Amino acid sequence: MAKQEDGRPGAPLSMTETARYVPWRLARAHPPESCRWECRDGRWVSLVIAHDSAMTKVIVADSSGRRVLVDHYEEALALAKTWRE
Repeated sequence: MAKQEDGRPGAPLSMTETARYVPWRLARAHPPESCRWECRDGRWVSLVIAHDSAMTKVIVADSSGRRVLVDHYEEALALAKTWRE
């Protein structure tokens, strides 16, 4: 929420106003993604759960073409966070 001049909470910020402060947002995933973040400049980072016959891994991908296969979802979340910084 935006604050009024006296410090009291004001009306919620619009999407346009928020984009000035938060460049990355969790967005609707595109199948087969399990989650996706999008930046206001068009970049994106996504996670895809990859099922193998023996185990499950996670693919971290981004709009620049990077793709990394990791063993654990927590590891994928951490890598995706570094790619958004």
